[in-house]
Amino acid sequence: MAADNKTKIRKELKDRSSDLSLIGLWEIVKGVEMVEPRDQSIAHLWKWTDIEPLLKAASGVVPLEEADRRVLILSNPALYPKHHSTSTLYVSCSIYNPGEVAPVHRHTPNASRFVLEGKGGFTTIEGEKCVMHRGDLIVTPNGTWHDHGNEGDEPVMWVDVLDVPLVESLSATSFEFDYSEPVDGGSNSGELVAREMQTITEPNENSTNLYGIAGLTPEFISHARGESLGTPKFVYRWEETRRALDRLRDYDGSPYDGIILEYTDPVNGGPVTTTMSFHSQLLRPGERTQSHRHTTSTAYCCLDGNGVTRVGDETFEWGRNDMFVVPSWAWHAHENKSASADAILYSVSDSPATRALGLYREEAMSADGSVISIAR
Repeated sequence: MAADNKTKIRKELKDRSSDLSLIGLWEIVKGVEMVEPRDQSIAHLWKWTDIEPLLKAASGVVPLEEADRRVLILSNPALYPKHHSTSTLYVSCSIYNPGEVAPVHRHTPNASRFVLEGKGGFTTIEGEKCVMHRGDLIVTPNGTWHDHGNEGDEPVMWVDVLDVPLVESLSATSFEFDYSEPVDGGSNSGELVAREMQTITEPNENSTNLYGIAGLTPEFISHARGESLGTPKFVYRWEETRRALDRLRDYDGSPYDGIILEYTDPVNGGPVTTTMSFHSQLLRPGERTQSHRHTTSTAYCCLDGNGVTRVGDETFEWGRNDMFVVPSWAWHAHENKSASADAILYSVSDSPATRALGLYREEAMSADGSVISIAR
């Protein structure tokens, strides 16, 4: 067949296919059959010195009721018009003025809070009031009723991390605000009344009381909390995490992450949610990690100290409360820039999802520049 005739037929084939919502693989094969994983998001850094003034300005002019919560979203510039932080994670910063409350709700995405500034904040989850302090991790697994508020005398600010983009991609997102509970907790009538806030039904420090003794799990209760498959322990106190990091500081640690700890479900030892994994890592004075990459995207927040993270050819300098994201399959390494002080990073990744689907891969860069497989 003559070349010009082939070209004409191929164009007609493409046009007819398009009219029928069909497309030939030969038109898009390079976008489908990739040699390596590809992430549409990019590495990006958000400085707390930029975020905090905007949060405080918003707290004076944006009523909480306008969007149920008052947050600034860390919007990855490569994902616009989607306002996601990575392809699978949604990171935002919240501010609550004294006396403010956000109504009780639940949703299919998993969610978390990590407290940065202020005292008096709380989240109530399935009847358990979780009072917040700097560095505490508060987990609201999907399907758990929760509400937020500030009982202190100063603004409270925290980081929210959810798996919204992942859940959206599965067309499984839903939010519920129609919460109700018995009129009288002691009544047998079963009559329900709608409420904006939950009644506190669990003892103070319930999560710590039940699950705060490492290696020991109470056998006299059900560990089911709401409709969740996540951790029944809703609060992970920073003071306990910091003590654990300090106890391990003389160990070799990971060559890629230093002294790193995962927050786990005390019942099964797994991640605290079905889709997101949470970590705190200690970079000792002057410590510099080796470069590695994995098929998970990760959001970081600096809790203490200062340092740099190199992602590909970019270098991000971070300090207190700064936040940055590393896309899936991007080479990255961390360095504590101080010769005398610790640096601590809090991070959230989507590794439980990729591992559950058999998609997790990890590679490292050896000293001679060769690539070695760590996990597959």
